[in-house]
Amino acid sequence: MDTTEELGGTYFYHGNANLTPQELFWLIFAEYLADHLGVEIETAATILAGQPILPKRVVLGSKVKRTSIASKLSRRILKNVRLPGGMKMGTSVLGHSRDTNKVGAIVGRAVPYVGYTQAVIIFAIVARETRKKYNLIARSKDRIAWTYF
Repeated sequence: MDTTEELGGTYFYHGNANLTPQELFWLIFAEYLADHLGVEIETAATILAGQPILPKRVVLGSKVKRTSIASKLSRRILKNVRLPGGMKMGTSVLGHSRDTNKVGAIVGRAVPYVGYTQAVIIFAIVARETRKKYNLIARSKDRIAWTYF
């Protein structure tokens, strides 16, 4: 018996017998997701490094009582680097908008968004690869016809 074949109206895939089309789809999805998540550990690292887990002293006008590892390190590395001409950039801290001209603060606050972006790209790649392999294996009536917008 092959790794993939049709058996009495159900599917057989990598040692799993009598699979419905939905079960086959989720097995393929889990396989590709595991392949990509094992390689993309920096995605999880950037998301976690950007989470506010470290206590900090509260400054006048600030509502945030915690900071992230990425913010601490980027501020330490880029200590005296500021945007040119007194220009300020708006950043988001736990849903609060803060303006700053310090490059370290901007970088530290952007780190988790880099991780979120990587995660979205990984899921898009996994979805595309899952659809391709599923449609290759499945009967024509079970195939997924996804369209691109």
